[in-house]
Amino acid sequence: MEVDVGLAIRELVEAVRETPEFRALWEAARAINHDEAVQDLLQQIRAHQSALQWGRGDGAEHLRALRQLQAQLEAYPSVQAYRAAESAVRALFQEVDEAISRAAGVDFAANARRSCCG
Repeated sequence: MEVDVGLAIRELVEAVRETPEFRALWEAARAINHDEAVQDLLQQIRAHQSALQWGRGDGAEHLRALRQLQAQLEAYPSVQAYRAAESAVRALFQEVDEAISRAAGVDFAANARRSCCG
């Protein structure tokens, strides 16, 4: 029996897109993108990361500010919802990997990683 791998992949993608876990992650990402307070914090975080990367200003002060901003970010309900949805999708993908591994008879994720040669 010949398998159309491309078709199987498209069907898997569509099935994953229809799961409650994936839909929740999509909605949580949309909420974060429209949350002005979260976007402001992200902009501040990027500014401090850039300053650290390029050696501008007091590195210790940038690190302190980064830790404080990241803690504030993680306290936002929209970010917490995103983290929860992200965790649920990660668990879903592990289940998908296990199902593919069982069907293929090999550890799919471990063998799907790109090597240095392609």
